[in-house]
Amino acid sequence: MLSERVKKLRKANKLTLKEVADATNLSQGYLSQIETGKVEPSISVLRRLASYYKVLLVYFFDTDPVDNIVVRKNERKKIGRKGSPLIYELLQNNLNNKKMEAVIMKLAPYYKDPDGFFMSHPGEECIVVLNGTLEFFYDNNTYMLNEGDSVYYDCSKPFRLANPTNTDTEIIGFCTPPHPSTKEEMELDDIPKNQHGENTARSDHK
Repeated sequence: MLSERVKKLRKANKLTLKEVADATNLSQGYLSQIETGKVEPSISVLRRLASYYKVLLVYFFDTDPVDNIVVRKNERKKIGRKGSPLIYELLQNNLNNKKMEAVIMKLAPYYKDPDGFFMSHPGEECIVVLNGTLEFFYDNNTYMLNEGDSVYYDCSKPFRLANPTNTDTEIIGFCTPPHPSTKEEMELDDIPKNQHGENTARSDHK
């Protein structure tokens, strides 16, 4: 369950609710409700937590353990509630032990990441704009990408996305490596660590 994954990730990094709340600008009460399953967090909130813990967003969700090589369009796993301004669609069934993750992201008109928020996680990523326009903020620069344009970048550096238009934007992203684990029970060894073996969440956020 999502709530269990959020809680296990915090516990594995030996963090208190207050420490996570202070670093992510989310209230302790709200984080507690997420961990107990009393509320379903938005994609924006999960992206903030994923960035803080240095994991990919899909880490919080279960994927099909069956390693089918074909995923039909109507069988894609979707992340995000109906009507959400940001929707993820997974292009693979099983993310265990994979060297790449592929997703389609749909950004509603005028969607933008919260002010002051920048995403980051280990690996490299390539994004291709399928439809619409993507405003991409990276390394103190802003890039406007139109249909057919692409960007390849080191996603350990902070970045953010926006749709500056009144029509939907659809992009496809390929990222390596994929999230650490999709096992129901998350072990401490699954948590990303830096070169010194320290949990990245604690080393990057005071």
